[in-house]
Amino acid sequence: MAGNDPSNEPQGLTLPNSVSGKPVQAAWSTPLQAADDPDNKTGSKQRPTISDAVASIKTEDFANVASTPCSRNGFLTGIVTGAAAGGLKIILRANWASAANWAVGMFVMSATASYEYCQYNRRTEKRNMKRAVEVHAENQRLQAQKMAEKRELARKLEEERKAAERRWYKFW
Repeated sequence: MAGNDPSNEPQGLTLPNSVSGKPVQAAWSTPLQAADDPDNKTGSKQRPTISDAVASIKTEDFANVASTPCSRNGFLTGIVTGAAAGGLKIILRANWASAANWAVGMFVMSATASYEYCQYNRRTEKRNMKRAVEVHAENQRLQAQKMAEKRELARKLEEERKAAERRWYKFW
């Protein structure tokens, strides 16, 4: 079959076209290709490295950590979980170093997990809100189209009624 390249077809459930005319993906879509990446200004197809990521960190980023979405929730969850794990290890007669290691490890793990879960919820909510806006716009368009059809039908019926009331004869 010419033109049916299964590697280019989107994966997941495809919903009816959106207002823009493009199909909307409900579940997942194909991964972003390097050529499709809008942030790739150099045109190179190399993946970023860890040194690139570390080089992009600024000192102002550390001052603004608390204002980023989900970080407060993640830090609070990490603090509580780390303190609980460290305290439990102390109560269970572990040495201080082991309890501190457990506390720090649990802090990092639970803070990361809580942050990522919150970010996942934000992405899901954003995707659902975008879909709701598209559905609402589509419903508005369909409703306007139906109203226009009703007005046209009413106009035609009125013209037919007036034509039927007109006399077929005319004296003068």
